[in-house]
This record gives sequence, structure tokens and C-alpha cells, in this order.
Amino acid sequence: MPFRYVQCVSPSRRFRTFEDAFAWLAARTNYETMATQRYDERTYGIVRAERLLASAGHPDLAFDVAQVVGSKGKGSTASALASVLTASGRRTGLFTSPHLVDPRERIRVDGVPIEDRFVVDALESLRGHVESAAERGEPATFFEIHTIAALIAFRAAGCAAVVLEAGMGGRLDATTAAAAKVKVLTSVSLDHTQHLGRSRAAIAREKAAVARPGVPFVSGEPRTSPAAAIVQSACHAAGAPLVAIGCDFRVAGAKSSFDTRTGHAKTSFVLHHAGSRLPLAVPLLGLHQARNAALAAIAARAAAWTGGPVTEDAIRRGLAATTIRARMEPISLDPLVIVDGAHTPASFAVLARTLTDALPGRRFVFVVGMSADKDVSGSLRRLRGLPGTVIATSSGQPRAAAPKVVADAARAAGIEARTAPDADAALRAARRLARKAGRRTGVVVVTGSLYLCGEVLALSV
Repeated sequence: MPFRYVQCVSPSRRFRTFEDAFAWLAARTNYETMATQRYDERTYGIVRAERLLASAGHPDLAFDVAQVVGSKGKGSTASALASVLTASGRRTGLFTSPHLVDPRERIRVDGVPIEDRFVVDALESLRGHVESAAERGEPATFFEIHTIAALIAFRAAGCAAVVLEAGMGGRLDATTAAAAKVKVLTSVSLDHTQHLGRSRAAIAREKAAVARPGVPFVSGEPRTSPAAAIVQSACHAAGAPLVAIGCDFRVAGAKSSFDTRTGHAKTSFVLHHAGSRLPLAVPLLGLHQARNAALAAIAARAAAWTGGPVTEDAIRRGLAATTIRARMEPISLDPLVIVDGAHTPASFAVLARTLTDALPGRRFVFVVGMSADKDVSGSLRRLRGLPGTVIATSSGQPRAAAPKVVADAARAAGIEARTAPDADAALRAARRLARKAGRRTGVVVVTGSLYLCGEVLALSV
């Protein structure tokens, strides 16, 4: 079942449970659930995160940190890098957002949620600082507090390395406050344009601003990309060594396969770097996962890790053990139901290409729920070349677009569409349509929002 918030505990006593502590945290300003907000130093003030870090005794200095930023591929790349570091024998923390079903997903150690007591103690240690700052008119946000609490929890759990997935942007992101050994930029595309800018160049500036002196900056932006020059300029200005795809390393021979009988996926490729040729594979579906995995491998090689370098064997084993939810994830086989968190035109284009390559000749029933601040029409247009139907629904979170808006966008793109009031109704209707098409033909694809994916994953538990 999805996590349910409980009433916040009285400030006069300590948190007794994870639910107590998280309810207190959830009461802070949370831009993940807000339809509109400003994007400036006041709303996304990295200074607040830096002050919280200082008040906690700089837990980020207790271990090696890798920060992952980007428009797409952050979650997959961060998960792959954490898996590689775990395979190298390091106790490794991973901080990601948002959660799909349970907030415990956001803070993990060696692939599993950290013990509740570490999070409870971390939030308790920050509570006085947070409430005092709020009284001074400097209220910290949900994400800022959660980020610093994660670092405190990782220190208490004895982590040797930590991978931080940035939220939005990078320049003002709370994860940027942590001292890192390596930075990774996965990609730059048009997302959060109302905050980060209307062009890829503007968005690239926000993300590349995380570059720091002497810290290797691994970039997944190809040299022909309009963003590449921005990234190169930002790294030069910061004194950050740039390691760029297509220049310093490349990915070749990428192949992706999916076994419809078992639901097992595999993407293999060859990583060329520093005169070496390294065959690798990751158990994720889609050619784009080759680039994400390669970025993780290069980041593992580029950083000056405490305890010595990461070996090729650890990279192989770590990538082979990578897991992440709601990225072309099959959750049932009869009918085949795939859950994918695509939510922009760029990610919908990748979704369409992956489905075409992996499941030729199939008819698709798309369960789509999107946030109102996303490019709904542009995203749905990327599906018009695929045979199928859209069932438009809502994820039930405050930023969700109305099902009618999503359905109208699908029809405008030339796709048959209908609506359903919620995820449960939409999924049941989609399964019926897929079965009607035939076991070897009909496929349900849930997409448009990680929040919708989370609701569907909770239904399948």
C-alpha cells in the first residue's frame, strides 16, 4: 500500500517513529507537489542547505560524494553508479527523488532502504535548527531538509561513498551544497522550462553551474549538442576537468533486448575510454540505458575515491546488478504491463523508439497521466506512430492535468483516446483492452508521470 501521512507530532517531544518524523518533514514547503513556484535564490536557496550542513557538522565530509544532475537519465545513472560502488566493496548510500510508493525509497544503503532509526535521528537533530530558521523568516524546504538529513543518516550508517541525485536544475539545488568527488551531467533537454529557461542553452547553464574546481565533470552531452559549448565553458571557468562523451569516451555496439516470456531485459554495449575497450551490460531496457550506464562507469573511473580506484570487474558486476523502478519496468506478463516514468517530449520519443524496437507488431494501450506544467501535447505527439489507444487519467497529485486535457491532446495527435477517473480504473480498462487485442499482441504501457507510475506500482503490490 502507498505510504500514508499521519498527523505531525507535537514539537514538545521527540519523534518516536519514521511516520512521526516524515509527517513533520512533509509539513515543510514541498515544491514537488506545488503547481507553480518561483525559481530564485529565495525559493531554492542553496545557502539554507549550506547552513544546515554546517549545523550538522558537515556530514558530507565523512564519505566520498558523487552528484548526478541532468534533464533525463539521472535516476538510472545514479542507481548504476551506486551499484558499481557497492560492487567495489564500499558501503554506499543513494539519495533519489521523488519516491514512487514509500518515502523510504529515497534514502538507500547498498540497494535497500536505510534503517528507519537513522532517518528519525537525522530529522530530530535538524528540527531545532529548522524551526529556529523558520522563526527568523528563513524556512527551509522539504527537499533541503531531506537532503541534509540523508547525509546525516549516511554518516551514521557508516557509508564510505554516497551518490546524490539532484532535484531540479543544479545551481540552486540542495545536493550541490555537498562537497563532491565527481559530478555527472546526464543530458540537457527542455524540462522545467518555466523555471530553468526556455532554451537548452539556458537549462545547460543551470545544470553545468554545479562544476567545481578540480572536481571531474562527466558529461553525457555530445560535442555536436547546443549545450556542449555551455558545459565546456562552465567547466573551464570553474577549473573542473571535463570528461565528455564523444571526446574522452564513447559508447559503441549498443543492443537492447526484452524477453516477453520472463520480463527480463538487457542492454549491452562497449565502452571505449583511455585506450581500453570494455564490454558491459545493464539489466534495463532501451538503448538510452547504454549511455546512462557508460556515464556511471566513467564517473567510477574518474573520481579519486578514498580507498583506491574502482576496478573493471567492479564496474561489470555493479552495472549487471543495477535496478531501478518505473523505467521500462514490466510488472505483469499476462497481459504485458510496462511502467515507465517518461514525462517530456524527449522522454516520450525515447519511450516510443524503445517500444518499437523491443515489441514490434504489438498494439499498445497507453495509460497516461501528466502534470499540468509539462508539455502534454508535445509528449503525446511522440506516440502517434504507434498502433494503440490512450486512456487518460490523473495521478491524483496537485500538479496533475485533468484527464480531459490529456485525452484532447492525444486526439489532436491522431490517437484514439478515452478517460478514466483514477489510476485503478484506468489500469483495469487498459488490461481489458489489451486482452481483447490478444495475449501476443496487446501491451499496456503506464506513463506520463512518476507519480502515476507510483500509484500503479502500489496497486500491483
